[in-house]
Amino acid sequence: MTCNYALLSQVVSSSGLSPGWPPMMMATAAMAASSCDRGDTRKKLQITVVFLVRTLLLACIIARGVLALIRVAFRVAVVAPARSLVAVAGAAFSAVNARCAWCLEQAALGRSCTGTVLGDAVVGAMASSWRLLLQGITSLVFLCARGADEYVRPPPSPLVLTAHGKPASHPQQVHISMVGEKNMRISWVTDDLNAPSVVEYGTSPGKYTASATGDHTTYRYFLYKSGAIHHATIGPLEASTTYHYRCGKAGDEFTLRTPPARLPVEFVVVGDLGQTKWTASTLSHIGGGGGDYDVLLLPGDLSYADTQQPLWDTFGRLVQPLASARPWMVTEGNHEIEALPVVGIAPFAAYNARWRMPREESGSPSNLYYSFDAAGGAAHVVMLGSYAEFEEGSPQRAWLERDLAGVDRRRTPWLLALVHAPWYNTNEAHQGEGERMRRAMESLLYEARVDVVFAGHVHAYERFTRIYDNEADSRGPMFIKGHKSAHLSEFREASFGHGRLRILNETSAVWTWHRNDDQFATVRDEVWLHSLAAGEPAATVASAGGGHPADEL
Repeated sequence: MTCNYALLSQVVSSSGLSPGWPPMMMATAAMAASSCDRGDTRKKLQITVVFLVRTLLLACIIARGVLALIRVAFRVAVVAPARSLVAVAGAAFSAVNARCAWCLEQAALGRSCTGTVLGDAVVGAMASSWRLLLQGITSLVFLCARGADEYVRPPPSPLVLTAHGKPASHPQQVHISMVGEKNMRISWVTDDLNAPSVVEYGTSPGKYTASATGDHTTYRYFLYKSGAIHHATIGPLEASTTYHYRCGKAGDEFTLRTPPARLPVEFVVVGDLGQTKWTASTLSHIGGGGGDYDVLLLPGDLSYADTQQPLWDTFGRLVQPLASARPWMVTEGNHEIEALPVVGIAPFAAYNARWRMPREESGSPSNLYYSFDAAGGAAHVVMLGSYAEFEEGSPQRAWLERDLAGVDRRRTPWLLALVHAPWYNTNEAHQGEGERMRRAMESLLYEARVDVVFAGHVHAYERFTRIYDNEADSRGPMFIKGHKSAHLSEFREASFGHGRLRILNETSAVWTWHRNDDQFATVRDEVWLHSLAAGEPAATVASAGGGHPADEL
């Protein structure tokens, strides 16, 4: 058998391809045709098929190589320089601002401005990963902002990422939240999408006398697909009672304690939690002493996933020991938004799927804002959404009006509110970010005589006097956490930690701030509060930790 160029041209022509193709492809066709017979149509068809297949494979190989080269070139020429540029520029900009604040403070105290601490912090931040660098930049601003005393907060610490390493059906990321005062929502995740959404529970370990069946959901974020996110509501439950429960008919047994049906009641307040070693320290301090609190309030910024969805899973595992034992009532922060409308990813997709709050029970149209009662209705807590519409005519403002109108202050002596972006803030960071919301909603809280407003967003502690519309007002709420009204700020400190509000009776409560100092939950600030439902507060003085006085408010 022979196969000359005329036959090759005939084969190429029969395939609809040009005989002027590159020599490599022509050689491929020639090799395929080496055993052909000039008059055999079937042979020519086989040759054509082989030629096309090999050509397609060759094209795929070339395409993959080109794409790989483009990807590498993009990373080298665009991504890496951009990250470095942003990091260096951000660090330099923050360093300049922080240096100015630092020098002003040192000059006011009659000290020299060496900037040693600042320089060390900048170097340490720039040596870390880009995520920790951004946290470090933020911390620099708070570190060098004018503070209440000479306490210097340590630099940010590395991430704490908790692995699962158990069977796909094993429940993980277990947390609980209040659904009314007699029911509790149990939420958890399984990698097995077919695991049952069932909770078994009872008052004795290993003896489950009741069960509840819920539902589950999943969500996608680019290539990430969540496990099955289960939610089941158990109850009615007795107040101040310990229950043992198991999720999905498998895995570990958990223990929860229900809040009391009457005062006293204790709330833990912590914001901008994240998942660093400082987070682990804060959680350890909160859980110390057997977890002696009733409800945890978190005004936004939970996991700091920031579109990296596996960080939601590691966060859920990190907080599980505490969040599975006491109800965690949370609202959203800016780090929960994670919206990418160009590719169809809606805002708060992960947050809404994972942290389901009692919106239906409080008549709210959104999971981003809601309310609940505690201690038999003696305390009413309003969780507001800083990143949901709040202007006049918005669903949130209309809901807030209805919710506050339904509060009977004779039955409910304590009224609390939480937001993420602070309405009052003397820190240099995040100035004015809560101003629009303050103008839209502050009057409603004032008219309802809200006692305390907790906020997050600014990674430093701050407590204001009772205030309304930028002026001291004994009928206004006390703002905690952190504008320019620095004389209204009674205590501030650039420290990590958590707060505790213990409502003792219908008229009195005590607030304490516990900073993470030298691995101990140091009590740094303390103030007594007088319920606004009971009349004008007394003007007596109570002790504040560390020698800083604080009026009873």
